[in-house]
Amino acid sequence: MDIMFGEKNKKYIRLAIWLLRKKLGEDVAGGKAVHEDIINCANPVFRILAEIINAASENIKYEEYQRNTVRELSELGLWIVSKDTGYKPVAIWIIKQILDHKEELEEALKDYYQEPEEWYVNVWSESKKMSKEKRKKGKIPKYAMSEEEKIFTPSEQQKKLNKY
Repeated sequence: MDIMFGEKNKKYIRLAIWLLRKKLGEDVAGGKAVHEDIINCANPVFRILAEIINAASENIKYEEYQRNTVRELSELGLWIVSKDTGYKPVAIWIIKQILDHKEELEEALKDYYQEPEEWYVNVWSESKKMSKEKRKKGKIPKYAMSEEEKIFTPSEQQKKLNKY
């Protein structure tokens, strides 16, 4: 999806999270009960996946909202799949297929894999810190963004594209 058109979809995701929390209750959709249940799951497959999800979310450095969203949505999906007898065998089959295609997937991942410090959200966070430092040193105005941060701002990128 083109980043310029992603803002509307991100708002839909935020709305869906809000609705989940409202309808399911904060403990379920907010993750507290789901988190405890899935990390202590008797099924080792889902427990291992929960550990991987939590490790990934902890690698989102400074953005608590993104960190929580990754953890909550991933754990909720995993929790639903692990609890529903209609989805569980399908999920296990999919995981088995992924493992059976390990070499093919590793080859396909080569051009896309990034270490956590290279993740968009972490690089964006670093760019916001640069803006803050430049404001503090008087290099940019009080409410301005550094050129590094502008790269991560769709409206700023749209302005640049409109020039062409």
